Amino acid sequence: MSLLAPIWLVALGFIAVYWIAAKRLEYRVDSSQKWLLVSIALVIIALARPVLEQKPVTVEEMGSDVIIAVDLSYSMRATDIAPSRLRAAKTLLSDLVHRDSQDRFGVIGFTTSAIVLSPLTKDTELLEHLFGSLDESQIITKGTQVMSALELARKMSYAKQPLVILLTDGGDEASYSKEADFVRENNLRLNVVMLGTAQGSTLLEGEGTLKDENGHIVVSSRNDAIGEIVEAGGGKMIEGTDTSAVLDLIKQSRAEDFQGKSTVIRYQELFYIPLILALISFILSMTSLGEKISKGLVVMLALIGVSSNAGVVDFAYLYGAKKSYEAKNYERSAQLYAHVTTPKAKYNQATALYKMGKYQDALTLYQGIRSSDPIFKATLYYNSGNCYIRLQEFENAREAFLKSLTLHYTKEADDNLRFISQAQEQKNLNVRKEKKDKFEAESGSPKGESKPTKQGGGSNMKSDMASGGGGDEGKKVESDPRLSMSQGKARLSSTQYELINQRSVHETKPW
Repeated sequence: MSLLAPIWLVALGFIAVYWIAAKRLEYRVDSSQKWLLVSIALVIIALARPVLEQKPVTVEEMGSDVIIAVDLSYSMRATDIAPSRLRAAKTLLSDLVHRDSQDRFGVIGFTTSAIVLSPLTKDTELLEHLFGSLDESQIITKGTQVMSALELARKMSYAKQPLVILLTDGGDEASYSKEADFVRENNLRLNVVMLGTAQGSTLLEGEGTLKDENGHIVVSSRNDAIGEIVEAGGGKMIEGTDTSAVLDLIKQSRAEDFQGKSTVIRYQELFYIPLILALISFILSMTSLGEKISKGLVVMLALIGVSSNAGVVDFAYLYGAKKSYEAKNYERSAQLYAHVTTPKAKYNQATALYKMGKYQDALTLYQGIRSSDPIFKATLYYNSGNCYIRLQEFENAREAFLKSLTLHYTKEADDNLRFISQAQEQKNLNVRKEKKDKFEAESGSPKGESKPTKQGGGSNMKSDMASGGGGDEGKKVESDPRLSMSQGKARLSSTQYELINQRSVHETKPW
């Protein structure tokens, strides 16, 4: 048995404090009060959600790739959409990923440049954490270039017709003909959530309001010219933060852009047992029957102590599992860790299974662990990537390492991602070379001698299990700054803020 919300057990301390204070002050606690205390304690245990964990179930899944491009320009700080356009966009994104568990979401941020805030994923916690960590005060660009977002959106998904949703106030262009041509040529399903009003709003700058070069107050209002690309993409324009309308749009446009499997951990809820006992205790506290059977209070208190006893047993299992792991008896270690249902125990069990060579079993356990700690989640993704490498599923491994680096930078994950990319690039080069050789043979033209190419990946692939992820202690690794998360935390790096603040649109007039 385990508890899904053990934090509630802290409230039992208040009951203990009350009991000790009553004893010291020689306050007489009669049987009705005792039963009432027992009832409160049992309600607290019910709130802690005691459960019995069942065997993980692997389910088939399919859905759409939904790419959300969020306008981060200065005009998104306008308050005509409360509390501000950008905060309304954050709220909408959070609602979408919580209410749509079938599709994958990727998030792009753009001003005059575009960057990836989150790769395509179904991990709700990852999406919320990354977008929630965005510090808009670091973004000073007052221009908007929609084309940069469209180009990056096309690169993010392999879908034939990616679903793209722009959260914007319409941008600055008087005409979007070039963007409309790009949407048609690249077969994008383009939709816009309009976060702006016709009346518009002034913008704060320091202690005053933003003014143009002529000293006129700037009023940012919606730009309906963006409807040109909506029409080109055969999409819709949604007014304001209407989550239901966006969900209906996604549902109507749903396609089988991806197929895969996910691991679902099922629990048998036991909260109703302490809840029923709490109801009985409350009735006894209100009637004379409780006084007659107050001696049975000891039995009720024994029930409350079940969790504590379970904790002692868990400690014995954990101690034995640790000793077995240190002795390299991984099979015994995995068996002992399996008796404890905490995330840490599941993690250690998966690591022991990995050491045994049971990579699929280890992967299933890693994917079933839930945590809101970004560094721990990064380690889970890293270890999952190593499992995928052993299973020869390199595309899944690449995605896992990318998610790990997005949450927390480690040199190990960066190296593994590079090896996978190099192996894929080498494979593509070999394929192109074979096609060229075949053409030359058929045409009868002579073939020159070529140098043999190395096979990437292989023995250089780093797949050792990481205990918790480390910092970049070696020499500096150069990487694409669009995807660099080298600050050790899940927030944008200074390089990314520099990228998004690039001014490629000249603006001196009001929006």
